Amino acid sequence: MSTVLIGGFFLLLALSFPIGFAMGIATMGAIWTHGGLPMSLLAQRTLVGADSYALLAIPFFILAGNLMNGGGITRQIIDLANAMVGRFRGGLALTSVMAAMIFSGLSGSAAADASALGKVLIPAMKKQGYGGGFAAALMASACVNGPIIPPSIPLVIYGLSAGKGVSIIALFLGGIVPGFLLGLSLMIAAYWISVRRNYPTTDAVPFREIPRMVGPALWALMMPVIILLGVTGGIVTVTESATIAVVYAALVGFFVYRELSLRTIWPILVQTALDTALVMFIIALSSGFGWLLAVSGMPRAIAAWIASISSDPLVILMMINVFLLIIGIFMEPLPALFILIPVLVPVVSAVGIDLVHFGLVMVFNLCLGLITPPVGILLYICANFAGVKLEEESRELGPFLGAGLLVLVLITVFPSTVLWLPRVLLN
Repeated sequence: MSTVLIGGFFLLLALSFPIGFAMGIATMGAIWTHGGLPMSLLAQRTLVGADSYALLAIPFFILAGNLMNGGGITRQIIDLANAMVGRFRGGLALTSVMAAMIFSGLSGSAAADASALGKVLIPAMKKQGYGGGFAAALMASACVNGPIIPPSIPLVIYGLSAGKGVSIIALFLGGIVPGFLLGLSLMIAAYWISVRRNYPTTDAVPFREIPRMVGPALWALMMPVIILLGVTGGIVTVTESATIAVVYAALVGFFVYRELSLRTIWPILVQTALDTALVMFIIALSSGFGWLLAVSGMPRAIAAWIASISSDPLVILMMINVFLLIIGIFMEPLPALFILIPVLVPVVSAVGIDLVHFGLVMVFNLCLGLITPPVGILLYICANFAGVKLEEESRELGPFLGAGLLVLVLITVFPSTVLWLPRVLLN
């Protein structure tokens, strides 16, 4: 059964079927060839996969991010980031990375960050003399932080799929330090390249003016703070915090920045519905796929095979990292999470690896796949804004992908980079 399930899935992917349809059809084929399972199992597991109160956080976080995107947040964040780092060599490149770090705390989606920031910052970098390939590669790499810094849709999905012992709040807190390390490493790489190529600085904003610029941006900066304080203080659940984020984003967009109106709200709602439908379709159909994968015995077989090679947690994590990096080249993070969590969580649990630590390693690893050809969606989004071919963008990607891999190794080898903040704040 597992041969038909996995083989059919990858065959359909090779034939360019959408991920959701590939999982659903492969599940149907596995049920049909098994013979002892009713076809109604597919419908039953599909409904079970979508029937979860906690999943309500996903459409609300998507809507909050879209409201922030359309409500004037982007310009305020870019202005603040430019005031802080624009004075250095390659200032606009550094501004792009810092703006992406701040914006990651609003949207929870890498694609949303790339779309909102890329259409503004990539043309601006080209206008100042930066290479189109460099601008696109840097922006794509910076937006990897979208699902790492909370709120994060992939971390919500991992927390729901990995079991009741995994706290989504702890996952959110665990993503802060890795996200900061990724942003810092990308800024170092961008500065090094900018010095070598003599990329320009921007006009330095006097230090006394920076506090004045923090004021307008403070409304945007407060949203992730409100979310984290609410969930870590036990005031609201993660799902309730998502609804608060929507209300907050709407109030700021309508009454503070005044860039939202009844005329502009309809396209935002439509886009949110489309984004939510895509995610929920994959979630629903992945339920049957994951259930069949579990009952086939494949997770146990893989766990036994890995255990036969080594029982050292670090060795096992490194082996899994190599495996995930390969998977990330061909598959986007969300479907990869649904398929691999039932397989890998028993393996790491058996050797005592903390599931919050593993969750950040897994999500961070798969998110690097967003900037690896041929499936890396961020590369296509940013190449389009830069007006360059994927090949030109890929040639500039090396230092930024290397920075991401370095951070991946750091959070793998040193679990405290992930677990320190959850332990301090959640005891």
